[in-house]
Amino acid sequence: MIYALKNGKTVHVRGPRIEDAAQIIHVIATADTETRFLARNPGELAVTVEQEQNMIARVLNDPDRTWFVAECDGQIVGQCAVGFVRGLARWRHRAEVAFVVLDRYCGMGIGGKMMQECLGWCRERGVMQVELEVVTDNQRALAMYRGFGFEVVGTQPRAMRYDDGTFADEYKMVKVL
Repeated sequence: MIYALKNGKTVHVRGPRIEDAAQIIHVIATADTETRFLARNPGELAVTVEQEQNMIARVLNDPDRTWFVAECDGQIVGQCAVGFVRGLARWRHRAEVAFVVLDRYCGMGIGGKMMQECLGWCRERGVMQVELEVVTDNQRALAMYRGFGFEVVGTQPRAMRYDDGTFADEYKMVKVL
């Protein structure tokens, strides 16, 4: 789907293609250097283009999860993933989401457009509860998630440990559909 952004540009939120693998790796590796809010330290992403292509193929053929990329200015600038928490019947009312957007593209509404796609995927599959984790200091992401109706339901203290010995707490957030 093509969306208009706050700055007048457009973003194309779509499923990834096999040929996107190198760009997706670049987005993740770059984002890892731009923020401390993601799961990896810079340089920890150890995936080849071939491995990423295989991952894309697996996700495209998996009815229990999907993946979206955000393309702006002819380049992939973000991605999000959504899928059932578990495949067992008692868990299939729940899905989880995760996002990354390159820093220079934050604040344009790209994350919100990807969230719309993720929530649409969830509604189509009868998901009743969408979940995510977010570092408690990530004010920009918290504002977006709250704007979509997510609520904090708990805190995981010391969820991540940084190289300098400091820690980050994470919120567990939930949106009931």
